[in-house]
Amino acid sequence: MNEFPDIHCHVLPGIDDGSANLAESLIMAKMALRDGTKSLIATPHQLGMNSHVSAEAIRQGVSSFQDALNKEGIAVTVRPGADVRIEPELPKLLKQGKVLTLSDQGKHVLLELPHESYFPLKPILYALKKQGLVGILSHPERNRGIIKCPDVIDDVIEAGGLLQITAGSLTGAFGRSPQKIAEYCVEQRLIHFIASDAHDTRKRPFGMRGAYDAIIDMADDHLANLVCCENPERVFHGDDVDIKSPL
Repeated sequence: MNEFPDIHCHVLPGIDDGSANLAESLIMAKMALRDGTKSLIATPHQLGMNSHVSAEAIRQGVSSFQDALNKEGIAVTVRPGADVRIEPELPKLLKQGKVLTLSDQGKHVLLELPHESYFPLKPILYALKKQGLVGILSHPERNRGIIKCPDVIDDVIEAGGLLQITAGSLTGAFGRSPQKIAEYCVEQRLIHFIASDAHDTRKRPFGMRGAYDAIIDMADDHLANLVCCENPERVFHGDDVDIKSPL
């Protein structure tokens, strides 16, 4: 059975708009395990309306949650990260260690646009590159600006950015418009990762296996394994991911 490392989920209890408490977080971890996910990067929101969420709070939260998972015998490994709202001060905050990279490996930064609009990402992607960092744009298919003009996705990749599609978008959980963009990204192979962006046990669950099966139906096993298994595993360990579109 395939394993699906998840580089984007809101599983830490009581820190943002994700899991409300430890009991829910433990149930989420069990659901992830049943779905084929043994490795999670917990990515609470940072910056924007979540500027109060500190890197240290996330690290401490992950440590406490891992202890609880071990105590309950739930075989899931969790590492710290963040879903970071793009702000002008982001490069400096990363340099100061106030904003977390994915898996706390100092390699990949999960970038979140406002849902309502798109703005050019080349400046921030180039600024991150100067610091030896790679930006991963989270759920571009749910951004209204990108829905109106999908061609800007090419600009992100040309600037060295990577793209993470939400699992539920491919299965219609966010409506037809995001699903169409997600399908377009798969068909054009403008995709590097599938992640759950799970927030809870009911409205926003994991669903990685459903997305994996959808990609096989739309494309092939190679792409499904690359974006659901291999590339997320590389991010989990802080390894390089090919910035070119998958062949």
